[in-house]
Amino acid sequence: MDLETYSKNIIDFIAGSYITSAITLGKDLGLFEELKRLDKPVTSQQLADACKLKERYVREWLGCMVSTKIVSMDGSDKYFIPEKLKPGLGGTEFAFMFPILGTLTAKSKACFKKDGPKGYTLADELPETFDVLDARMTNTDTVVEQLFTPVKKLTKTVTTVLDLGSGVGCVTRALRRHFPDADIYGVDYSDIATTKAIAAAEAEGVKNIKFIKEDATSLPADWTGKFDWVILFDLLHDLPDQESVMKEVKRVLKDDGAVSITDPDIHSSHIDNVGDDSVAAVGYAISTVSCLPRSLSKDSSPGYGVGWGTENKEAFLTKVGWLIKDKHHIGSPLACNFTCIKA
Repeated sequence: MDLETYSKNIIDFIAGSYITSAITLGKDLGLFEELKRLDKPVTSQQLADACKLKERYVREWLGCMVSTKIVSMDGSDKYFIPEKLKPGLGGTEFAFMFPILGTLTAKSKACFKKDGPKGYTLADELPETFDVLDARMTNTDTVVEQLFTPVKKLTKTVTTVLDLGSGVGCVTRALRRHFPDADIYGVDYSDIATTKAIAAAEAEGVKNIKFIKEDATSLPADWTGKFDWVILFDLLHDLPDQESVMKEVKRVLKDDGAVSITDPDIHSSHIDNVGDDSVAAVGYAISTVSCLPRSLSKDSSPGYGVGWGTENKEAFLTKVGWLIKDKHHIGSPLACNFTCIKA
């Protein structure tokens, strides 16, 4: 790589982060949704009126969107998104972490320093973090279907399900829709997450889910052999003690039950990730300010984070007594799902 290309590479990534702020505004203020709905080009005033926003701010935002070719213009200075490109707006969901990234970056700076804290738990982050993590999944029903596809080949019935590390409960609520007669538990160690999960279920009218605050390393004693299916969605790499958690999962799982473990799909060796901007680089960036500090939040933590990688994770699961029956992506290349049974 020559110097000019190297410099441009850095500038392009920094420029992308600034533009992401504008994309986040468009997503949160309903501008993209309105442009997606429209069947003809509109002026900046018409778009602002439709979204109940100030025209001057909308016009400035449109300047960014036109410059980046996210929004198009016609010959009469009106704005639109071509019909064939509208499905691509789903990519805006990828900016889910951006609203809290600044705060997390400031916190992680202290952890980098030799005399700073080793890490911090999710409970130490902003309460909004839970909402951001919940909102990142726009189609949880599809996620549950994809998770269950390999599981149904391994289990005869699913009458009890545990969503471990359930957060605000987006996956848990989808599970209720797919398994209306099952006993479904959403477990998280955070009071904030549990409270938000209960409120979200009530708001959606989703009933008969047990949201409970528990430590994943010491689940209730009377849960031995209780569950047909245990789900760890985007959780394992965040934990400060993976081995103890997987030991508990094995205890509470029925002998003929299955476990779904979904985690970022990144190579364990840095050299194998060269050039992977959209998955590995993003994963490492998020992990540095969020996942890694969580996985280092206890003195004895191995500190895996996203950098643990898929190869190391697969070796770990085999080492601690699991047989991997299926491995495939869930929803995106970022999420690799392992379906496991007791070895």
